[in-house]
Amino acid sequence: MTDNDVVQDVFQLDLKINGLVAWGKRNGDNKLSSLRALEKSEVIAYSTLQSAMKAQRISVGDQKALAGAYGFDIEWREWRDPDSKRAMAIHQRRDSAEAFLEKFHARPPSGVFLTVHAGSTTTRVDYRVADYSFAVAGSFEQSMQAAEIPLVLSLSFDERGWSLVYDATILTVGLKSVDLQIFPMRDGAPIGDVSVKLSEFTHTVVEGNFQGIVRGLHERPWWIISNPNGECISGVRRRNDGRDCVCEGFRAGDEVQTRMTARVSDCLVSVSGQAFDNASEAQKKFIEHLAALEVLKGAEVTLAEQTLKVVEQP
Repeated sequence: MTDNDVVQDVFQLDLKINGLVAWGKRNGDNKLSSLRALEKSEVIAYSTLQSAMKAQRISVGDQKALAGAYGFDIEWREWRDPDSKRAMAIHQRRDSAEAFLEKFHARPPSGVFLTVHAGSTTTRVDYRVADYSFAVAGSFEQSMQAAEIPLVLSLSFDERGWSLVYDATILTVGLKSVDLQIFPMRDGAPIGDVSVKLSEFTHTVVEGNFQGIVRGLHERPWWIISNPNGECISGVRRRNDGRDCVCEGFRAGDEVQTRMTARVSDCLVSVSGQAFDNASEAQKKFIEHLAALEVLKGAEVTLAEQTLKVVEQP
């Protein structure tokens, strides 16, 4: 008798498989992200898996195929719950699928490495004026023992700022400071049992006129990126290596949401043209404030965003 001939009950099998598929989708693994994908990658036939989920029964051979694809052990008590009385007790006390998926997510990696997939930056105003990007450090060597993932930060600011034209007058709004915030997320909710360590950095003549100062509490650090002389920030910082941001304690499927914002109070406005040459200082300040509001659309605006995903790689 082969493993394919032995069929066993698996309590809440449908919820457990759906949870595994959801993990595959979050992790960006196209081979494990749907029932059809499992069939295409020759793990289990679609019709066989559908029937098993409906009956809550599956052969030992198919269980081993699933376990091999996703990296768990079919001998886990949370997987089968073979004792019906115990299964009912778990169902009343705690969802069995929830217990299995919690153990699955917390399992130590087996033959896989943790790394970070950095998505493209989404700019909300104009990427030419202000943009940034996180990436995995070029010297980072993936290993199962790696407890931390170093990231590098690239920045770009245009000294020309935003230009507005009003009655033959050009109003130019520039940035003298921005905030860069980081939000660790798990299943769409903030998490606090991880560590994100930021490093301060200073400007150089080649890279630009700005510096990054770390602010915030240990659980939620953030950068103030500014010109130490109070002038508009400008220049480009390109990084392939370093440890600007070190992520620790994350697991596959976690995300880090990042966001660059600017405040109206951190803008500088210059005026050129004839329309306001005779304006008083108070009027000019009011004009500058209105110009900043027109560009930023409020007291604070999101300049750009980027999502970082912690993933497993074979």
